[in-house]
Amino acid sequence: GEPIPIPYCSVHLQSGDGALRVVNHPFAGKCLVARYDLPAKYRIAFWGNRGRCPTSDKEDRSISFYPPNPKTGSNRCQKSGILRTDNYNGVLNPKDTGDVIQYAACPGPTERQNMRSTFQYWGNRNGNMGGLEFITLSKVPKNTQLCHWYGSGWWSARNVKRQDVATKNYPAPKRLKKTSQQTKILKS
Repeated sequence: GEPIPIPYCSVHLQSGDGALRVVNHPFAGKCLVARYDLPAKYRIAFWGNRGRCPTSDKEDRSISFYPPNPKTGSNRCQKSGILRTDNYNGVLNPKDTGDVIQYAACPGPTERQNMRSTFQYWGNRNGNMGGLEFITLSKVPKNTQLCHWYGSGWWSARNVKRQDVATKNYPAPKRLKKTSQQTKILKS
Protein backbone atom coordinates (compact mmCIF):
# COMPACT_ATOMS: atom_id res chain seq x y z
CA GLY A 1 0.00 0.00 0.00
CA GLU A 2 0.72 3.66 0.12
CA PRO A 3 3.28 4.81 2.74
CA ILE A 4 1.81 6.78 5.67
CA PRO A 5 2.82 10.43 5.11
CA ILE A 6 2.33 11.64 8.71
CA PRO A 7 5.52 12.39 10.69
CA TYR A 8 4.47 10.31 13.73
CA CYS A 9 5.57 6.84 14.76
CA SER A 10 3.05 3.98 14.83
CA VAL A 11 2.37 4.53 18.56
CA HIS A 12 1.47 8.22 18.10
CA LEU A 13 -0.60 7.44 15.01
CA GLN A 14 -2.78 5.32 17.31
CA SER A 15 -2.96 7.65 20.32
CA GLY A 16 -2.01 11.13 19.11
CA ASP A 17 0.57 13.50 20.58
CA GLY A 18 1.25 12.64 24.24
CA ALA A 19 1.54 16.34 25.15
CA LEU A 20 -2.20 16.70 24.53
CA ARG A 21 -5.29 15.05 25.97
CA VAL A 22 -8.96 14.91 25.09
CA VAL A 23 -11.39 15.72 27.93
CA ASN A 24 -15.15 15.96 28.27
CA HIS A 25 -16.70 19.38 27.65
CA PRO A 26 -20.13 20.45 28.99
CA PHE A 27 -21.64 21.51 25.64
CA ALA A 28 -19.08 20.69 22.94
CA GLY A 29 -18.84 17.00 23.87
CA LYS A 30 -15.05 16.86 23.97
CA CYS A 31 -12.18 19.36 23.84
CA LEU A 32 -8.41 19.25 23.52
CA VAL A 33 -6.16 20.51 26.35
CA ALA A 34 -2.44 20.65 27.06
CA ARG A 35 -1.34 17.72 29.24
CA TYR A 36 1.51 19.93 30.49
CA ASP A 37 2.86 23.42 29.67
CA LEU A 38 3.61 23.74 25.96
CA PRO A 39 6.09 26.20 24.46
CA ALA A 40 5.25 28.66 21.71
CA LYS A 41 5.71 27.15 18.22
CA TYR A 42 5.08 23.60 19.45
CA ARG A 43 4.36 21.52 16.33
CA ILE A 44 1.37 19.18 16.13
CA ALA A 45 0.09 17.04 13.26
CA PHE A 46 -3.57 16.80 12.22
CA TRP A 47 -4.29 13.82 9.99
CA GLY A 48 -7.09 11.88 8.45
CA ASN A 49 -8.32 9.83 5.54
CA ARG A 50 -8.74 11.81 2.33
CA GLY A 51 -12.18 11.94 0.82
CA ARG A 52 -15.20 14.06 -0.05
CA CYS A 53 -16.46 16.82 2.20
CA PRO A 54 -19.49 15.73 4.23
CA THR A 55 -22.55 17.98 4.24
CA SER A 56 -22.68 20.46 7.12
CA ASP A 57 -25.68 18.74 8.72
CA LYS A 58 -23.41 15.78 9.60
CA GLU A 59 -20.85 15.55 12.42
CA ASP A 60 -17.78 16.99 10.73
CA ARG A 61 -14.23 17.35 12.01
CA SER A 62 -12.65 17.39 8.56
CA ILE A 63 -10.13 19.92 7.24
CA SER A 64 -9.61 20.85 3.58
CA PHE A 65 -6.64 19.16 1.88
CA TYR A 66 -4.26 21.01 -0.44
CA PRO A 67 -1.53 18.46 -1.23
CA PRO A 68 2.05 19.70 -1.44
CA ASN A 69 4.17 19.72 -4.57
CA PRO A 70 5.59 16.16 -4.74
CA LYS A 71 9.07 17.46 -5.67
CA THR A 72 9.46 20.39 -3.25
CA GLY A 73 7.13 19.29 -0.45
CA SER A 74 5.82 22.87 -0.35
CA ASN A 75 2.33 24.24 -0.89
CA ARG A 76 3.62 27.61 -2.10
CA CYS A 77 4.31 28.83 -5.62
CA GLN A 78 8.02 28.51 -6.28
CA LYS A 79 8.47 31.96 -7.87
CA SER A 80 6.17 34.15 -5.76
CA GLY A 81 6.08 32.21 -2.48
CA ILE A 82 2.29 32.73 -2.38
CA LEU A 83 0.18 29.98 -0.83
CA ARG A 84 -1.54 27.86 -3.48
CA THR A 85 -5.31 27.48 -3.24
CA ASP A 86 -5.91 26.02 -6.71
CA ASN A 87 -4.99 22.46 -5.76
CA TYR A 88 -7.93 21.51 -3.49
CA ASN A 89 -8.15 17.72 -3.15
CA GLY A 90 -11.07 16.96 -0.84
CA VAL A 91 -10.85 16.83 2.94
CA LEU A 92 -8.91 14.99 5.60
CA ASN A 93 -11.42 13.21 7.85
CA PRO A 94 -9.90 12.19 11.22
CA LYS A 95 -12.74 9.78 12.06
CA ASP A 96 -11.41 6.38 13.17
CA THR A 97 -7.81 7.64 13.46
CA GLY A 98 -5.70 8.49 16.52
CA ASP A 99 -5.78 12.20 15.62
CA VAL A 100 -6.59 14.44 18.61
CA ILE A 101 -6.54 17.89 16.97
CA GLN A 102 -10.06 17.15 15.74
CA TYR A 103 -11.15 18.06 19.30
CA ALA A 104 -9.53 21.51 19.32
CA ALA A 105 -12.28 24.08 19.83
CA CYS A 106 -13.02 27.22 17.86
CA PRO A 107 -12.59 30.23 20.18
CA GLY A 108 -15.75 32.08 21.20
CA PRO A 109 -16.45 35.82 20.85
CA THR A 110 -14.27 36.87 23.84
CA GLU A 111 -11.55 34.28 23.18
CA ARG A 112 -8.67 33.90 20.73
CA GLN A 113 -6.89 31.07 18.97
CA ASN A 114 -3.67 29.77 20.48
CA MET A 115 -2.75 27.47 17.59
CA ARG A 116 -2.97 27.72 13.82
CA SER A 117 -2.24 25.80 10.68
CA THR A 118 1.14 26.38 9.02
CA PHE A 119 -0.29 25.20 5.66
CA GLN A 120 2.41 22.51 5.61
CA TYR A 121 0.54 19.49 4.26
CA TRP A 122 1.67 15.88 3.98
CA GLY A 123 0.36 13.30 1.55
CA ASN A 124 -0.21 12.72 -2.14
CA ARG A 125 -2.85 14.10 -4.44
CA ASN A 126 -5.68 11.51 -4.53
CA GLY A 127 -3.84 9.53 -1.84
CA ASN A 128 -5.56 7.66 0.97
CA MET A 129 -4.29 9.73 3.89
CA GLY A 130 -2.91 13.19 4.48
CA GLY A 131 -1.93 15.58 7.21
CA LEU A 132 -1.58 19.24 8.12
CA GLU A 133 0.85 20.84 10.56
CA PHE A 134 -0.34 23.14 13.35
CA ILE A 135 1.77 25.22 15.74
CA THR A 136 1.02 26.90 19.03
CA LEU A 137 1.11 30.71 18.78
CA SER A 138 2.18 31.29 22.38
CA LYS A 139 2.92 29.31 25.51
CA VAL A 140 -0.04 27.11 26.43
CA PRO A 141 -0.36 26.38 30.18
CA LYS A 142 -1.28 22.92 31.42
CA ASN A 143 -5.04 22.15 31.12
CA THR A 144 -5.66 25.11 28.80
CA GLN A 145 -7.77 24.36 25.74
CA LEU A 146 -6.13 24.40 22.33
CA CYS A 147 -8.23 26.56 19.99
CA HIS A 148 -8.02 27.38 16.29
CA TRP A 149 -10.29 29.42 14.03
CA TYR A 150 -12.69 27.26 12.00
CA GLY A 151 -13.63 30.04 9.58
CA SER A 152 -16.40 32.62 9.60
CA GLY A 153 -18.94 30.44 7.77
CA TRP A 154 -18.60 27.35 9.97
CA TRP A 155 -21.14 28.47 12.57
CA SER A 156 -23.82 29.78 10.21
CA ALA A 157 -23.56 26.71 7.92
CA ARG A 158 -24.54 24.57 10.91
CA ASN A 159 -27.08 27.02 12.33
CA VAL A 160 -25.11 27.17 15.60
CA LYS A 161 -24.62 30.29 17.69
CA ARG A 162 -20.95 30.98 18.40
CA GLN A 163 -20.17 30.96 22.12
CA ASP A 164 -17.19 30.98 24.46
CA VAL A 165 -15.75 27.52 25.14
CA ALA A 166 -13.78 28.18 28.36
CA THR A 167 -14.71 26.19 31.46
CA LYS A 168 -13.51 26.47 35.06
CA ASN A 169 -11.20 23.46 34.71
CA TYR A 170 -10.20 24.05 31.08
CA PRO A 171 -9.79 27.76 30.30
CA ALA A 172 -9.46 29.13 26.78
CA PRO A 173 -7.20 32.07 25.93
CA LYS A 174 -8.93 35.44 26.19
CA ARG A 175 -8.73 38.07 23.48
CA LEU A 176 -5.99 40.59 24.07
CA LYS A 177 -7.07 44.12 24.94
CA LYS A 178 -6.20 46.74 22.36
CA THR A 179 -3.74 49.34 23.58
CA SER A 180 -4.36 53.02 22.91
CA GLN A 181 -1.50 52.93 20.36
CA GLN A 182 -3.15 50.05 18.45
CA THR A 183 -6.47 51.91 18.49
CA LYS A 184 -4.79 55.03 17.02
CA ILE A 185 -3.20 52.95 14.25
CA LEU A 186 -6.53 51.27 13.41
CA LYS A 187 -8.33 54.64 13.19
CA SER A 188 -5.73 56.20 10.88
